[in-house]
Amino acid sequence: MEELTAMQEQQLKKMSDERLRVKLVAHEEEVVYSWEREELLATYATVIVEGTKPKAGPVVVDLEVEKARLALERERFEFEKAEHVRQQELERQKTEYEKAEREKDRLEREKQLETDSRLRMKGWNMRDSKQNVKDSRH
Repeated sequence: MEELTAMQEQQLKKMSDERLRVKLVAHEEEVVYSWEREELLATYATVIVEGTKPKAGPVVVDLEVEKARLALERERFEFEKAEHVRQQELERQKTEYEKAEREKDRLEREKQLETDSRLRMKGWNMRDSKQNVKDSRH
């Protein structure tokens, strides 16, 4: 450990025994688990100084756990897919609603313009009628 930098030594001392064991999986698991903290620190310090990374040991996969993980992943994927479809449907409905509202507003404006136009025409016609009545009296 004397060959480590102060920062490396500090980081190494902060590691838990379990983390050190995981980092040293290249060694026999039973041997690594029998080591005390000092042996774990010294062995991992050697690995750091030599610049080598411990080889990964064989990975044991529990098939039932892997099946459950894959099923969970599939379920999550299906949920996300359904959520995406639902979001698209909501967007489509929102667009349709906004379009209907714009059409409703347009029709109301058109109706109001038509009503205003009729009223103006009646007003002009009434003025013209009154003017004609005045003119005929004179």
